[in-house]
Amino acid sequence: MRSLSLALTASCLLFSINIPAQPTAEAQEVAARIYSRTGMKVDEVRPAPVAGLYELSVGRKLFYVDAEGRHLIAGRIYDTVSEKDLTAQRLEELSRISWSKLPLNDAIKITYGKGERKVVVFTDTKCRFCSMLENSFEEVGNVTVYNFIYPILNSNHLARDVVCSKNPAQTLKDHLSKGLTPPAVVGPCDSSVLDRNLALGARFGLNGTPAIIFEDGSLHNGAMPPAQLENALQTRKALK
Repeated sequence: MRSLSLALTASCLLFSINIPAQPTAEAQEVAARIYSRTGMKVDEVRPAPVAGLYELSVGRKLFYVDAEGRHLIAGRIYDTVSEKDLTAQRLEELSRISWSKLPLNDAIKITYGKGERKVVVFTDTKCRFCSMLENSFEEVGNVTVYNFIYPILNSNHLARDVVCSKNPAQTLKDHLSKGLTPPAVVGPCDSSVLDRNLALGARFGLNGTPAIIFEDGSLHNGAMPPAQLENALQTRKALK
């Protein structure tokens, strides 16, 4: 059992047990058994779509377990009637990021057209796909983009030159869309926002750029061509 515990620990972010409000006694027991037998700490326990199983949320991963907490299943549940991947639906729900958890004051705000629509983007100054996404924003227009500079590609110096420039928004835009190198910043500069952005992205489990967060909290990893981006902006609106 120790090997199982180590494997699960390696594959999952560990969080404290957090059962939903008014959990059943059985759900509480399942969480306790899983923890005692595997050392895996669970975010949430809830009934699975299949009778007799419980769903365990661990970070952004899902597992299924029987009521005794003995048989642990790592896999997906498909509904053969509706032809839907039920696990994928739940994973999408778990990946949603509330805008209330985003410190927008740390973002570099760029407005295209009227800027009536909003997105958050975690971007890297050495990311060519981020440049492709920038071009898509310019083409679709009418969007405000909150850019969190996320230097995960050994780009700290370049990122520092952007956030410490006299006009970070214009500097970032020119760099992404035109390939202009930001003027080197000489002397002291408060670039602590980069450390905060790295911590924020790690908390959300982001390991690549660009990462787009739409108004409804849904997350998309990677660039989008203009047509796909426009469709997403129209359909992934803030939840009422």
